[in-house]
Amino acid sequence: MSVCKNEIITVKGYNRIENKIMYPIYEDTIVELKGEFRSEGNIKSIIYFGLHCFREDDSEIQREDISRTNESLLITSINTDGKTITLSKKPETWNNSEDSGCQGYSKFIGTHFDGNITHLPDYIIASPAYNKYENNIINLNNEIPKDIIKKIIPFTTKVMNHNSGSRSYDYSAASGCYVPEKWTQYKAVYNGFSEGYGDIKGKFRLGTKKVSPFVLANYSQNEDSILEIRNIEIISINKPKFI
Repeated sequence: MSVCKNEIITVKGYNRIENKIMYPIYEDTIVELKGEFRSEGNIKSIIYFGLHCFREDDSEIQREDISRTNESLLITSINTDGKTITLSKKPETWNNSEDSGCQGYSKFIGTHFDGNITHLPDYIIASPAYNKYENNIINLNNEIPKDIIKKIIPFTTKVMNHNSGSRSYDYSAASGCYVPEKWTQYKAVYNGFSEGYGDIKGKFRLGTKKVSPFVLANYSQNEDSILEIRNIEIISINKPKFI
């Protein structure tokens, strides 16, 4: 799939360049993402270049969906008001900081109704889901909706501590790179899926069914930085097995 083949896109200052055409991803899909870039301004352009990952329904897979600790705990009970959950034991690795700054990104809770943590969470309790806990009882800041409570199965449903991390997207092809004043190619090969513990270079996010390329051009720079872009492509390396 070519995004800007034989066409030069010129970007002044910080901007986000993305393509709305999505490329389907299957169980064994291997693709190469590549593009060519050149700095034209007074200051070398900084770029981030990678893929947006989407579910089957075209909803974007967010950082907090896949960035989590590796500790999963069973819900043993939930109050009828949906504001208190009791876990099988006190968490050992969940964020329990009293620092309010941590609450903005480190206190999501991912919920897996069937207890299977190898797929995306069925429901995310938004951060800060809780403030601080001292035992295995978690007092939530907002009640869980009643339709979600009905899907929680005590001693089967598992929860995990998620966070949104410091980076929102995958940057496998280029991450904070200063672009030379000559045409330079940046690329990455994607083969397989992450296990849901954050972004891994060259891996699709857990649960990915579709992808599209994107560029953060002249990242946090003004119009003195001018970036030229051409020949952004997603190329299938293998013939995918349809599932």
